[in-house]
Amino acid sequence: MFNSSFSYQYCPILSVSPSELRGLRELPDKDKSLILPIFPLKSWAAARELKSSIQKIEESIGEQRKWIADIDYEDLLNRKEEEYRPVHRDLLKLTDSVEGYRNWYNFIKEHPNAVPCLQLKVLSQVSTQIKVLNSLGRGLVVILKQVDIESQSYKTILPKLKDVSNLLVILDLEQITKEHVDLSEQVLTYLNAIKTILPRALISLSATSFPDSFGGYHKGVKSIYERALFDKVKTAISDLIYSDRGSARATKMSGGSGVPPPRIDYACRNEWNFIRMEFSETSPSLTKSEKQAQIRKEKKELYTLIAKKIMKEPYWENELALWANYIIELTSESDEYGINSAQLATAVRINKHLHTQLHFDSIEMISNTDDYWED
Repeated sequence: MFNSSFSYQYCPILSVSPSELRGLRELPDKDKSLILPIFPLKSWAAARELKSSIQKIEESIGEQRKWIADIDYEDLLNRKEEEYRPVHRDLLKLTDSVEGYRNWYNFIKEHPNAVPCLQLKVLSQVSTQIKVLNSLGRGLVVILKQVDIESQSYKTILPKLKDVSNLLVILDLEQITKEHVDLSEQVLTYLNAIKTILPRALISLSATSFPDSFGGYHKGVKSIYERALFDKVKTAISDLIYSDRGSARATKMSGGSGVPPPRIDYACRNEWNFIRMEFSETSPSLTKSEKQAQIRKEKKELYTLIAKKIMKEPYWENELALWANYIIELTSESDEYGINSAQLATAVRINKHLHTQLHFDSIEMISNTDDYWED
Protein backbone atom coordinates (compact mmCIF):
# COMPACT_ATOMS: atom_id res chain seq x y z
CA MET A 1 0.00 0.00 0.00
CA PHE A 2 3.06 2.27 0.11
CA ASN A 3 3.85 2.10 -3.59
CA SER A 4 2.82 4.29 -6.51
CA SER A 5 -0.87 3.62 -5.73
CA PHE A 6 -0.63 5.22 -2.26
CA SER A 7 -3.86 7.21 -2.03
CA TYR A 8 -3.50 8.86 1.38
CA GLN A 9 -2.64 12.55 1.72
CA TYR A 10 -2.12 12.86 5.47
CA CYS A 11 -0.77 10.58 8.21
CA PRO A 12 -1.40 12.20 11.61
CA ILE A 13 -0.10 10.59 14.80
CA LEU A 14 -3.10 10.50 17.13
CA SER A 15 -3.50 9.46 20.73
CA VAL A 16 -6.10 6.91 21.79
CA SER A 17 -7.97 9.59 23.74
CA PRO A 18 -11.61 10.77 23.75
CA SER A 19 -10.89 14.20 22.23
CA GLU A 20 -8.62 13.03 19.43
CA LEU A 21 -10.78 10.09 18.43
CA ARG A 22 -13.93 12.23 18.53
CA GLY A 23 -12.32 14.84 16.30
CA LEU A 24 -11.42 12.14 13.78
CA ARG A 25 -14.73 10.30 14.04
CA GLU A 26 -16.75 13.39 13.18
CA LEU A 27 -14.92 14.05 9.91
CA PRO A 28 -16.80 13.41 6.65
CA ASP A 29 -16.28 9.89 5.27
CA LYS A 30 -14.54 11.29 2.20
CA ASP A 31 -11.96 12.92 4.48
CA LYS A 32 -11.37 9.74 6.48
CA SER A 33 -10.73 7.83 3.27
CA LEU A 34 -7.78 10.15 2.53
CA ILE A 35 -6.24 9.97 6.03
CA LEU A 36 -4.02 7.11 7.24
CA PRO A 37 -3.79 7.73 11.00
CA ILE A 38 -1.06 6.39 13.25
CA PHE A 39 -2.20 5.19 16.69
CA PRO A 40 0.39 4.40 19.37
CA LEU A 41 -1.64 1.88 21.39
CA LYS A 42 -2.44 2.62 25.01
CA SER A 43 -5.21 2.06 27.49
CA TRP A 44 -8.63 3.57 26.82
CA ALA A 45 -9.77 5.66 29.80
CA ALA A 46 -10.66 3.26 32.62
CA ALA A 47 -11.24 0.24 30.36
CA ARG A 48 -9.72 -3.04 31.54
CA GLU A 49 -8.87 -4.66 28.21
CA LEU A 50 -6.89 -3.65 25.12
CA LYS A 51 -9.80 -4.56 22.88
CA SER A 52 -11.59 -1.43 24.12
CA SER A 53 -8.83 0.74 22.60
CA ILE A 54 -9.07 -1.13 19.30
CA GLN A 55 -12.85 -0.76 19.29
CA LYS A 56 -12.57 3.01 19.81
CA ILE A 57 -10.00 3.33 17.01
CA GLU A 58 -12.22 1.41 14.58
CA GLU A 59 -15.26 3.46 15.58
CA SER A 60 -13.34 6.66 14.81
CA ILE A 61 -11.87 5.71 11.43
CA GLY A 62 -14.41 3.10 10.28
CA GLU A 63 -14.11 -0.67 10.61
CA GLN A 64 -13.01 -1.24 7.01
CA ARG A 65 -10.36 1.48 6.86
CA LYS A 66 -6.64 0.96 7.39
CA TRP A 67 -4.71 2.46 10.29
CA ILE A 68 -1.10 2.27 11.43
CA ALA A 69 -0.47 0.56 14.77
CA ASP A 70 2.40 1.43 17.11
CA ILE A 71 2.91 1.12 20.89
CA ASP A 72 2.69 4.02 23.34
CA TYR A 73 5.56 3.20 25.70
CA GLU A 74 4.84 6.31 27.78
CA ASP A 75 1.53 4.80 28.86
CA LEU A 76 3.53 2.08 30.61
CA LEU A 77 6.48 4.14 31.83
CA ASN A 78 4.25 6.72 33.50
CA ARG A 79 2.48 4.11 35.64
CA LYS A 80 3.58 2.15 38.66
CA GLU A 81 3.25 -1.60 38.23
CA GLU A 82 0.68 -1.78 41.01
CA GLU A 83 -1.49 0.58 38.90
CA TYR A 84 -1.53 -1.82 35.96
CA ARG A 85 -4.85 -3.15 34.71
CA PRO A 86 -5.07 -6.16 32.34
CA VAL A 87 -4.77 -3.74 29.39
CA HIS A 88 -1.34 -2.59 30.59
CA ARG A 89 -0.14 -6.17 30.98
CA ASP A 90 -1.33 -6.87 27.43
CA LEU A 91 0.61 -3.85 26.19
CA LEU A 92 3.68 -4.97 28.11
CA LYS A 93 3.52 -8.33 26.32
CA LEU A 94 3.51 -6.52 22.97
CA THR A 95 6.83 -4.88 23.88
CA ASP A 96 8.52 -8.26 24.48
CA SER A 97 11.28 -8.51 21.85
CA VAL A 98 11.62 -12.32 21.98
CA GLU A 99 11.56 -14.02 18.54
CA GLY A 100 11.40 -10.77 16.63
CA TYR A 101 8.60 -9.33 18.77
CA ARG A 102 6.47 -12.44 18.24
CA ASN A 103 3.60 -11.12 20.41
CA TRP A 104 3.49 -7.91 18.36
CA TYR A 105 3.34 -9.93 15.15
CA ASN A 106 0.51 -12.10 16.50
CA PHE A 107 -1.42 -9.03 17.58
CA ILE A 108 -1.09 -7.36 14.16
CA LYS A 109 -2.07 -10.62 12.45
CA GLU A 110 -5.32 -10.71 14.48
CA HIS A 111 -6.31 -7.18 13.33
CA PRO A 112 -6.50 -7.20 9.52
CA ASN A 113 -6.79 -3.41 9.09
CA ALA A 114 -3.75 -2.64 11.23
CA VAL A 115 -0.53 -1.74 9.39
CA PRO A 116 2.45 -2.50 11.65
CA CYS A 117 5.17 -0.18 12.90
CA LEU A 118 8.60 -1.70 13.36
CA GLN A 119 9.57 -1.77 17.05
CA LEU A 120 13.06 -0.34 17.55
CA LYS A 121 13.76 -0.82 21.26
CA VAL A 122 15.91 -3.94 20.70
CA LEU A 123 17.89 -3.56 17.47
CA SER A 124 19.16 -7.15 17.53
CA GLN A 125 15.59 -8.28 16.77
CA VAL A 126 14.99 -5.92 13.84
CA SER A 127 15.87 -8.38 11.07
CA THR A 128 13.62 -11.14 12.40
CA GLN A 129 10.83 -8.66 13.02
CA ILE A 130 11.06 -7.28 9.47
CA LYS A 131 10.77 -10.80 8.06
CA VAL A 132 7.66 -11.80 10.03
CA LEU A 133 5.83 -8.47 9.72
CA ASN A 134 6.58 -8.20 6.02
CA SER A 135 5.08 -11.69 5.52
CA LEU A 136 1.65 -10.24 6.35
CA GLY A 137 1.72 -8.23 3.11
CA ARG A 138 0.23 -5.07 4.61
CA GLY A 139 3.22 -2.79 4.30
CA LEU A 140 5.65 -1.75 7.01
CA VAL A 141 6.11 1.57 8.81
CA VAL A 142 9.28 2.81 10.49
CA ILE A 143 9.07 5.83 12.79
CA LEU A 144 12.49 7.39 13.39
CA LYS A 145 12.94 9.96 16.13
CA GLN A 146 15.57 12.67 15.92
CA VAL A 147 17.63 10.68 18.46
CA ASP A 148 17.75 7.75 15.99
CA ILE A 149 19.32 10.05 13.42
CA GLU A 150 21.74 11.81 15.77
CA SER A 151 22.86 8.54 17.40
CA GLN A 152 23.46 7.05 13.94
CA SER A 153 21.29 4.02 14.82
CA TYR A 154 19.34 4.63 11.61
CA LYS A 155 22.41 3.35 9.76
CA THR A 156 21.86 0.00 11.48
CA ILE A 157 18.09 -0.08 11.03
CA LEU A 158 17.44 1.20 7.50
CA PRO A 159 19.81 -1.00 5.46
CA LYS A 160 17.93 -4.06 6.76
CA LEU A 161 14.82 -2.73 5.00
CA LYS A 162 16.25 -2.54 1.48
CA ASP A 163 14.30 -5.60 0.33
CA VAL A 164 10.98 -4.33 1.71
CA SER A 165 9.05 -2.94 -1.25
CA ASN A 166 6.06 -1.66 0.72
CA LEU A 167 7.62 0.79 3.14
CA LEU A 168 6.80 4.12 4.80
CA VAL A 169 9.52 5.88 6.81
CA ILE A 170 8.40 8.71 9.11
CA LEU A 171 10.87 11.16 10.61
CA ASP A 172 9.13 12.29 13.80
CA LEU A 173 10.67 15.40 15.31
CA GLU A 174 8.03 15.39 18.08
CA GLN A 175 7.70 18.81 19.81
CA ILE A 176 9.23 21.67 17.81
CA THR A 177 9.50 25.47 17.90
CA LYS A 178 10.16 28.25 15.40
CA GLU A 179 13.88 27.45 15.65
CA HIS A 180 13.28 24.14 13.87
CA VAL A 181 11.82 26.01 10.89
CA ASP A 182 15.03 28.02 10.71
CA LEU A 183 16.96 24.71 10.75
CA SER A 184 15.07 23.27 7.80
CA GLU A 185 18.32 22.56 5.91
CA GLN A 186 19.42 20.23 8.72
CA VAL A 187 16.06 18.44 8.62
CA LEU A 188 16.40 18.13 4.85
CA THR A 189 19.81 16.52 5.38
CA TYR A 190 18.17 13.92 7.65
CA LEU A 191 15.48 13.17 5.08
CA ASN A 192 17.95 12.89 2.22
CA ALA A 193 20.04 10.46 4.26
CA ILE A 194 16.95 8.26 4.59
CA LYS A 195 16.20 8.54 0.87
CA THR A 196 19.76 7.63 -0.03
CA ILE A 197 19.55 4.35 1.88
CA LEU A 198 15.95 3.56 0.88
CA PRO A 199 15.23 5.25 -2.46
CA ARG A 200 12.01 3.26 -3.03
CA ALA A 201 10.42 4.07 0.33
CA LEU A 202 7.77 6.70 0.89
CA ILE A 203 8.98 9.40 3.31
CA SER A 204 6.95 11.47 5.76
CA LEU A 205 7.87 14.32 8.12
CA SER A 206 6.00 14.70 11.41
CA ALA A 207 6.13 17.20 14.28
CA THR A 208 3.92 19.37 16.48
CA SER A 209 4.25 22.88 17.87
CA PHE A 210 0.97 23.06 19.77
CA PRO A 211 1.72 25.17 22.87
CA ASP A 212 1.56 23.88 26.43
CA SER A 213 0.02 27.04 27.84
CA PHE A 214 -2.33 29.85 26.92
CA GLY A 215 -2.16 31.45 30.36
CA GLY A 216 -2.27 35.24 30.46
CA TYR A 217 -3.88 35.58 27.02
CA HIS A 218 -7.47 36.48 26.20
CA LYS A 219 -7.22 36.33 22.44
CA GLY A 220 -4.44 35.45 20.05
CA VAL A 221 -2.93 33.22 17.42
CA LYS A 222 -0.29 30.48 17.52
CA SER A 223 1.67 29.57 14.42
CA ILE A 224 1.65 25.98 13.13
CA TYR A 225 5.41 25.57 12.81
CA GLU A 226 5.19 21.94 11.70
CA ARG A 227 3.40 23.12 8.55
CA ALA A 228 5.94 25.89 8.00
CA LEU A 229 8.80 23.40 8.32
CA PHE A 230 7.12 20.88 6.04
CA ASP A 231 6.47 23.49 3.35
CA LYS A 232 10.13 24.57 3.34
CA VAL A 233 11.42 21.00 3.08
CA LYS A 234 8.85 19.95 0.49
CA THR A 235 10.35 22.35 -2.05
CA ALA A 236 13.26 19.90 -2.25
CA ILE A 237 11.31 16.64 -1.73
CA SER A 238 8.13 16.98 -3.76
CA ASP A 239 6.59 13.62 -2.77
CA LEU A 240 7.02 14.16 0.98
CA ILE A 241 3.93 13.12 2.98
CA TYR A 242 2.53 15.43 5.65
CA SER A 243 2.16 14.26 9.23
CA ASP A 244 1.61 15.96 12.56
CA ARG A 245 -0.11 15.32 15.89
CA GLY A 246 -3.53 16.58 14.83
CA SER A 247 -3.02 19.81 16.86
CA ALA A 248 -2.07 18.04 20.09
CA ARG A 249 1.21 18.03 21.98
CA ALA A 250 3.76 15.25 21.55
CA THR A 251 3.85 14.76 25.33
CA LYS A 252 0.51 15.04 27.07
CA MET A 253 0.20 17.55 29.87
CA SER A 254 -0.76 16.20 33.27
CA GLY A 255 -4.12 17.50 34.40
CA GLY A 256 -3.98 20.35 36.88
CA SER A 257 -6.40 20.97 39.69
CA GLY A 258 -9.61 22.85 39.10
CA VAL A 259 -11.59 23.64 35.96
CA PRO A 260 -9.50 25.18 33.14
CA PRO A 261 -10.67 28.60 31.88
CA PRO A 262 -13.00 28.18 28.85
CA ARG A 263 -11.14 28.45 25.55
CA ILE A 264 -12.08 27.71 21.95
CA ASP A 265 -9.43 27.25 19.28
CA TYR A 266 -10.15 27.66 15.58
CA ALA A 267 -7.61 25.91 13.39
CA CYS A 268 -6.68 27.61 10.10
CA ARG A 269 -4.08 26.73 7.47
CA ASN A 270 -1.01 28.18 9.18
CA GLU A 271 -2.18 29.05 12.67
CA TRP A 272 -4.44 28.22 15.58
CA ASN A 273 -6.62 31.18 16.56
CA PHE A 274 -8.05 31.19 20.05
CA ILE A 275 -10.21 33.13 22.47
CA ARG A 276 -9.96 32.41 26.19
CA MET A 277 -11.89 33.85 29.13
CA GLU A 278 -11.19 33.60 32.85
CA PHE A 279 -13.76 32.73 35.51
CA SER A 280 -14.76 35.46 37.90
CA GLU A 281 -13.71 35.05 41.50
CA THR A 282 -16.14 33.14 43.71
CA SER A 283 -17.22 34.54 47.04
CA PRO A 284 -15.42 32.92 50.00
CA SER A 285 -18.78 32.73 51.79
CA LEU A 286 -20.17 30.20 49.29
CA THR A 287 -20.27 26.51 50.12
CA LYS A 288 -18.37 24.02 47.94
CA SER A 289 -21.54 22.94 46.14
CA GLU A 290 -22.57 26.58 45.59
CA LYS A 291 -19.13 27.37 44.10
CA GLN A 292 -19.40 24.37 41.77
CA ALA A 293 -22.86 25.45 40.65
CA GLN A 294 -21.59 28.99 39.96
CA ILE A 295 -18.67 27.66 37.92
CA ARG A 296 -20.94 25.39 35.87
CA LYS A 297 -23.28 28.28 35.09
CA GLU A 298 -20.47 30.69 34.27
CA LYS A 299 -18.64 28.11 32.18
CA LYS A 300 -21.64 27.73 29.87
CA GLU A 301 -22.02 31.50 29.65
CA LEU A 302 -18.34 31.99 28.79
CA TYR A 303 -18.28 29.25 26.14
CA THR A 304 -21.39 30.86 24.59
CA LEU A 305 -19.76 34.30 24.59
CA ILE A 306 -16.48 32.94 23.15
CA ALA A 307 -18.32 31.10 20.35
CA LYS A 308 -20.18 34.29 19.41
CA LYS A 309 -16.87 36.17 19.27
CA ILE A 310 -15.19 33.43 17.18
CA MET A 311 -17.99 33.63 14.63
CA LYS A 312 -17.41 37.36 14.19
CA GLU A 313 -13.70 36.97 13.49
CA PRO A 314 -12.39 37.33 9.91
CA TYR A 315 -10.93 33.79 10.03
CA TRP A 316 -14.35 32.20 10.70
CA GLU A 317 -15.32 30.04 7.69
CA ASN A 318 -19.04 30.65 7.61
CA GLU A 319 -19.81 28.38 4.65
CA LEU A 320 -17.84 25.37 5.92
CA ALA A 321 -20.15 22.39 6.51
CA LEU A 322 -18.02 20.68 9.14
CA TRP A 323 -18.87 19.22 12.57
CA ALA A 324 -16.51 21.66 14.31
CA ASN A 325 -18.32 24.66 12.82
CA TYR A 326 -21.69 23.15 13.70
CA ILE A 327 -20.72 22.65 17.36
CA ILE A 328 -19.37 26.21 17.64
CA GLU A 329 -22.64 27.50 16.17
CA LEU A 330 -24.62 25.44 18.71
CA THR A 331 -22.40 26.82 21.47
CA SER A 332 -23.09 30.39 20.37
CA GLU A 333 -26.81 29.64 20.81
CA SER A 334 -26.24 28.26 24.33
CA ASP A 335 -27.49 24.89 23.08
CA GLU A 336 -27.18 21.93 25.45
CA TYR A 337 -25.13 20.06 22.79
CA GLY A 338 -22.63 22.89 22.44
CA ILE A 339 -19.16 23.04 24.00
CA ASN A 340 -19.38 22.57 27.75
CA SER A 341 -15.92 21.16 28.57
CA ALA A 342 -12.27 21.46 27.61
CA GLN A 343 -12.47 17.91 26.22
CA LEU A 344 -15.19 18.79 23.72
CA ALA A 345 -13.42 22.07 22.84
CA THR A 346 -10.30 20.03 22.05
CA ALA A 347 -12.28 17.62 19.86
CA VAL A 348 -13.65 20.61 17.93
CA ARG A 349 -10.15 22.00 17.37
CA ILE A 350 -8.82 18.62 16.24
CA ASN A 351 -11.73 18.06 13.87
CA LYS A 352 -11.16 21.44 12.21
CA HIS A 353 -7.37 21.00 12.15
CA LEU A 354 -7.50 17.56 10.53
CA HIS A 355 -9.87 18.77 7.83
CA THR A 356 -7.87 21.94 7.14
CA GLN A 357 -4.48 20.21 6.94
CA LEU A 358 -5.89 17.43 4.76
CA HIS A 359 -7.18 20.02 2.29
CA PHE A 360 -4.30 22.45 2.82
CA ASP A 361 -3.42 22.78 -0.87
CA SER A 362 -7.00 23.31 -2.02
CA ILE A 363 -8.20 25.79 0.61
CA GLU A 364 -8.08 29.41 -0.49
CA MET A 365 -5.82 31.59 1.62
CA ILE A 366 -8.43 33.86 3.17
CA SER A 367 -6.95 36.53 5.42
CA ASN A 368 -3.77 34.49 5.55
CA THR A 369 -0.18 35.67 5.37
CA ASP A 370 3.19 34.08 4.73
CA ASP A 371 4.43 35.28 8.10
CA TYR A 372 4.37 32.99 11.11
CA TRP A 373 3.46 34.77 14.30
CA GLU A 374 5.43 34.42 17.51
CA ASP A 375 4.26 35.69 20.87
